[in-house]
Amino acid sequence: MDAISRLEQADSLDGLVTAGQRAARLIPPGRLRDALHGRWLGHPLHPLLVQAVAGTWLSASILDLSGGDDRAARSLAVVGLAASVPAIAAGAADWSEQHEQQMRVGVIHALANAAAVTCYGASLLARSRRVGRGLRLGPFSARVDL
Repeated sequence: MDAISRLEQADSLDGLVTAGQRAARLIPPGRLRDALHGRWLGHPLHPLLVQAVAGTWLSASILDLSGGDDRAARSLAVVGLAASVPAIAAGAADWSEQHEQQMRVGVIHALANAAAVTCYGASLLARSRRVGRGLRLGPFSARVDL
């Protein structure tokens, strides 16, 4: 059995699923939820929005790995954090209407990305460049999917 199948069957995640559903349902049915689903686009919006987050954070990581401009890497981290807000909202709207097994996997997806958001946010508060770079590179090395 592969890892995703094990997650799909992990009913121990159901408490997190229930809490997540309560939070996701704060977005009421209607125009906003429809917009977050991408109905106006004819395609789910979440996969499109995460490209901005992934692109900016990948670019920041490349700058950090190459010893590039720290100010530019920090700016990219800020843009990625700003882009994560609508991506999270769209992902939550989509996730809240999935099957139970998909929601269990989605909880892990959300937790991993919450850790990445936390690291990129903390990198902006770091007093030393080295710590800031380490915080930006940490989620890049551990993240499987946005």
